[in-house]
Amino acid sequence: MQKIVLISTNHSESGKCNSDELYKIIETIRPDIIFEELPNNLFDIIYNGNLKTLPHDTPLELKCVKKYLQNYNAKNIPVDIEISMNQSKDENFMLKTIEEAEDHKKFENEYNSIKFREGFDFFNSNKCLDFLEKKKLIEKEILESSPHKNVLLVTYKSFQKAIESREDAMLQNIYSYSKENKYNRAVFLLGCGHRKSMIKKIQEYDKISKIKLDWRIFYGN
Repeated sequence: MQKIVLISTNHSESGKCNSDELYKIIETIRPDIIFEELPNNLFDIIYNGNLKTLPHDTPLELKCVKKYLQNYNAKNIPVDIEISMNQSKDENFMLKTIEEAEDHKKFENEYNSIKFREGFDFFNSNKCLDFLEKKKLIEKEILESSPHKNVLLVTYKSFQKAIESREDAMLQNIYSYSKENKYNRAVFLLGCGHRKSMIKKIQEYDKISKIKLDWRIFYGN
């Protein structure tokens, strides 16, 4: 049975959250397939295009994967769907409302402090799941208290629905690839914000899928 390890990540580097630390984790698993949270168009630009050097703000996962592919015989597969890089006016307003709220700033400071100290041990823990649930509650409270809450809450719901659609598509793409291609071990690198919902979706998908995959959830120390 094909084995896949779900590893929760974070796209920006800070302290123990860096590409070298992620590389150490992946190297212990030695996957022959790496499923990336990346759409086809960006995948082609980064891996198949004329991009010789990665920009300084490149997500740490890409740096890690590039290094792994140089050292091991493996293949990386993009599984995300293309999304618009231009957010709507309502989305920008919603995000700005959340980001400028004091409660959100306090949360982000605490989150970034733990991220710096604990890195991937934190992202792959129940502590992180609880932390991100707290974040959702803070976001909803901020929007609820806004004089523009009617518009903001509709936008927020639509925003979350789009994220769910991406998660569904990524999981479907993994199963489709696994049906058509043989491999022994794979890793699925996915932002920690998707961890809780993806674990649930994996459990549900496994019940209805004709092919069975040996899913493992990575936990930090």
